[in-house]
Amino acid sequence: MNIGILGNGQLGQMLAASISDLSDIKVSLYDLRAHSDATLQTFIASVDLISYETENIPAAIVSQLESCADKLFPGLDALKTFQNRLLEKNALRAAGITTAEFAAVNSLDDLKAAIVTLGLPIVLKTTTEGYDGKGQYVLRSAADAEPAWASIGNRELIAEAFVPFTRETSVIASRDRDGNLVIWPMTENVHHDGILRYSLYPAADVSDAKTEQAQQYIRQLADSLDYVGTLTLELFDTDTGLVANEVAPRVHNSGHWSIEGAATSQFRNHMLAVAGKPLGSTHSRYPAVAMLNVISDEAPTLAATGLTNVFVHSYGKEARPARKLGHVTVVANSTTERDNTITQLAGLMPAGVWQH
Repeated sequence: MNIGILGNGQLGQMLAASISDLSDIKVSLYDLRAHSDATLQTFIASVDLISYETENIPAAIVSQLESCADKLFPGLDALKTFQNRLLEKNALRAAGITTAEFAAVNSLDDLKAAIVTLGLPIVLKTTTEGYDGKGQYVLRSAADAEPAWASIGNRELIAEAFVPFTRETSVIASRDRDGNLVIWPMTENVHHDGILRYSLYPAADVSDAKTEQAQQYIRQLADSLDYVGTLTLELFDTDTGLVANEVAPRVHNSGHWSIEGAATSQFRNHMLAVAGKPLGSTHSRYPAVAMLNVISDEAPTLAATGLTNVFVHSYGKEARPARKLGHVTVVANSTTERDNTITQLAGLMPAGVWQH
């Protein structure tokens, strides 16, 4: 069996590596940046099944996937839905999941109307593309409307009411073709300048009610789209419950801890689901785990070389500002040990980001 992955970045490479021990599955990666219609058609014909490392796939490529939709996992419905934040919000609502109030914005007048309807502050986002804080603008006064539109307007946007949250979390699951679902424990995620800096397992002091709510939400969402593969739901933790923020129809940065930290990683279960094989256990292998992103500069990872409970993953990328160059996983026998280790690695983050 040959599984083709659209995208050959770090996620595609980690997907391939996750099943390197399985002799009956071959993985081929397609470079989206070197796309041509002819190379894509050759690629499609050469593989038995197709998946993708990113939802940000150009429309021209998506249209060509129509002809092979029966071997694409996750399916076209999921891909098209989660490529567009407006469609995504509507899908979440249709699945019975709480989201922020939102409004479509296609003009400056629409934006001014959204300010009146949603109140302030609001977050304005492009409906397509945009990640790690890109394609977003926070409006705190009515006077921000024109500069916001000038910055990211003249295209379809979505305005979202601000959610007063205490922290950001995520829940990740894999679903197979028969509807069986496995869910990893929730993580607490800390961002800086719109980029995830670290994720912690376990997320501290999550009530049983919120754990159940997160698991029910991702089950409802996956079932509603007959989803196959790994799915990520980012959630705001609020005083009144969890509110869905965004969805990633793929493996996610906040789940990288699962490579060393869980019995089965998010990458392996994605590939097993696509291949039609049984899913593995998502239980944690350690009482406490953390994932720290390596941003802009890999030099600080030298601090990890003498630590036996730290695993360094380099993506082999050229360094540049705000670019994810790799990640570091910390495994520990307690949250105290985990946090003490992170303190030793605090040079990976801007001052003040690690505050435990």
